[in-house]
Amino acid sequence: MKTPTSSLLRGLRQALQRVARPAIASSVLTLSMAGCITDKATVCDLKYCDDIEGISDYRDQVAAIEYPCIDTPTPQVVASSLEPRNLNRRNEDKPREMTLQEALRTALSQNEIIETSALGGVGAKTVLTNPTAASSVYDPAIQSSGVLFGRRSVETALSDFDTTFTTSITGGRVDMNAGGSFAGEGNFVNFRSALSKQFATGASLSLNNDWNYTNDLPDFAPKGGAGRPINYFGEIGAQFRQPLLSGSGVEYTRIAGPANPNFGAITGVSQGVVIARINEDISIADFEVAVRNAMRDIESAYWDLYLAYRTYDTAVVAHQSAMGSWKIAFDLSDVGNGTKMDELQAREQLYETKAAVETSLSNLYKAEAELRRLTGMSMNDGTVIVPVDEPALAEFQPDWQTSLRQALTYRVELRRQKWNVKSLQLQLQAARTLVRPRLDFVAGYDLQGAGDRLFSQGGGLNSAFGALKHGDIDSWNVGMELSMPLGFRFARSQVRNLELQLAKATAILASQEKNIAHDVATAIQDVTSAYASAQSNYKRFQASIRRVDLEKQRYEAGGSNLDPLLRAQSSRSSAEAAYYRDVASYNQALVSLNLATGQLLQLNGISLAEGPWCPEAQCDALLRAQARTHGKDAPELCTMPPNFTSHYPAGSADLNVIPEAERHSFPETGMPTDIGEPEPLPQAGGASCSRGARGGTGRAGEVRL
Repeated sequence: MKTPTSSLLRGLRQALQRVARPAIASSVLTLSMAGCITDKATVCDLKYCDDIEGISDYRDQVAAIEYPCIDTPTPQVVASSLEPRNLNRRNEDKPREMTLQEALRTALSQNEIIETSALGGVGAKTVLTNPTAASSVYDPAIQSSGVLFGRRSVETALSDFDTTFTTSITGGRVDMNAGGSFAGEGNFVNFRSALSKQFATGASLSLNNDWNYTNDLPDFAPKGGAGRPINYFGEIGAQFRQPLLSGSGVEYTRIAGPANPNFGAITGVSQGVVIARINEDISIADFEVAVRNAMRDIESAYWDLYLAYRTYDTAVVAHQSAMGSWKIAFDLSDVGNGTKMDELQAREQLYETKAAVETSLSNLYKAEAELRRLTGMSMNDGTVIVPVDEPALAEFQPDWQTSLRQALTYRVELRRQKWNVKSLQLQLQAARTLVRPRLDFVAGYDLQGAGDRLFSQGGGLNSAFGALKHGDIDSWNVGMELSMPLGFRFARSQVRNLELQLAKATAILASQEKNIAHDVATAIQDVTSAYASAQSNYKRFQASIRRVDLEKQRYEAGGSNLDPLLRAQSSRSSAEAAYYRDVASYNQALVSLNLATGQLLQLNGISLAEGPWCPEAQCDALLRAQARTHGKDAPELCTMPPNFTSHYPAGSADLNVIPEAERHSFPETGMPTDIGEPEPLPQAGGASCSRGARGGTGRAGEVRL
């Protein structure tokens, strides 16, 4: 389709081709096309003299997937790991016996990133889905070295009170070419230096030393003696500023930090040393919660592995029993004393138990791999972990009042939230002081010197330093400065916002205490339920054993039907698996109860402690301690603010009424006589755990390490 523009250009080209100068015609054609045609130029329209190899730097993608060039070696536990065990790779690896305490110790010593159980399967682990939310051993140190606004560390907050030294020297030249009396030229040099210090009362002090040099500029340099210009002028002075209303006092400064009038409306009240210290305490509480949850997951994984071994042993025993029953049925059917139906039914149960063995073995591999992941071990190091600690079989009857008191005293979540409430209370206290005018007391004193020389033998105006030394020229000032926004809308909004935040934090604290009470109640219910279920399933297991023996005797004596024997064997396998499942659930419920009462780490002998300081830090701390010890009291200042921290949890005084035995251990009670001592199970292939009661010395007993 032709357009009027294209026809016009075609006609113009034909006309230009008749002109004697084709080069000019080509140029005009190019300009006309660039101004009239809206189509963009293509690669074919561009010609380069050095175009030999064609286009080499063209990229047809902007947001393509690329990989960073970084040198991060693969961890040794990953690089040295062998192929994981599975049903197609059943190596006879060397058993590695591991106690629960060894598993906990291994995790604490090898994991820099705290591993927890993952819900959701492959790719659902926190370190993969949200790496920034993964807890690590570096988190408290990161907080204690933070510099960002709102997440400052104590050292960063203390840096506001460091003495600051500033200095500058600048030089230049002035040329005045206006003519007449204003014409001239000259050089100048300015030197500035100052020391400034911020105090805890909100006051600030600065000492300055300024010198200016100007060579002969006619009619602009001040005249000295005998009509000579003053080339050097300097001063040494001090300026002092003390807030009296808004932003004044030690309490405000230690909470909100020094008030800086240069920030204008930015009057955040969370930048002081006290708030920074509380933020570090909150970070430590978060770290303790992460460690506690990791220890809970490791204990749960340990008992899951124990249950996997028991389930596998039970499945192997059931398979061997099914194999024996099938052989009997096959032999009887072969000689004509049995029916083909019995043989087929026995064969069906044989393969059913074989599938159960394979499933339980696969679950064992997964449980062992999960424990390895949580403890920071390699996927496969040529050994297979075998738990050697026996689960607790002693009945534990928790006391509601004692458990609730311990939970409300030792739960880390409550300590963390109380720190948050305390921080908001202090911020609100500081914010209320800002709903006042900014009234500052200011004072200054300066000694000045001027002369045509910087140094000279004589005094007077010939020597600038001489005049400064003799104090011939001095000045001082004293006054008040007042500034205030009419209405205080920003300050009042900040107070209202902090009041609402404090109300919410207090409500959250009350809700946490309510939910913790529910946690304790649920944990107690789980403990009693798991123990009662274990009792019943053990009785069921004992009855199923007797039933199998009787059915086997009946069938071997000439019974006409194999079905009752097969059903009895299947029931025995189910009862045994249910019993061990309840035993593992009982021990996991005890772990949940210890977590609910806030004593999981304590009962495992785990405590958080600060690492050793470097020698330089210790020397600095001793110097500051000596300075505080020999400092003079200022009776007019609040140099000893009231304490808002304690080494003991709130409500710990109530624990004095609790006997020592109840405070640090559980009562010892034996297994009921109607349950008795469980009989050892037959060892069925592979590595397995021996079984036996621990009485009152297990996790439900004294909880010893």
